Amino acid sequence: MFKKRELIQFSRDRVAMSLLIAFLLSMVLLLLITFLNLHVTDVQIPVRFSGYGSSGIYRDKWYTLLSFGLFALLAAAVNSYLILKLHAIRRGLSLGLALVSLSMGIIALVVATAVFRLAALSS
Repeated sequence: MFKKRELIQFSRDRVAMSLLIAFLLSMVLLLLITFLNLHVTDVQIPVRFSGYGSSGIYRDKWYTLLSFGLFALLAAAVNSYLILKLHAIRRGLSLGLALVSLSMGIIALVVATAVFRLAALSS
């Protein structure tokens, strides 16, 4: 999987480590927000917003919101693996992916908190 040399080289790069840790913290925060805000209910709750179509807010069952947690797990695993592997080959590309991943994590947090706030108002 990972060679010891790759891990040591990555751990000595403070910028890469701090970006990866910040990204992983945003994904853990997204996972916590997901599981702390889920409530079992029979009422259909808002799960998606779109500017297109006749209805801007789409409703579905409560367990559809588990997709935020699944997204956090998959994004954290795949992006962390890619960042670590790319760092041994091309450091700049690895840092770029880490920055894009961190910004994706922040956007996911904003969207998830907005959806969960909307879901709390409707139930």
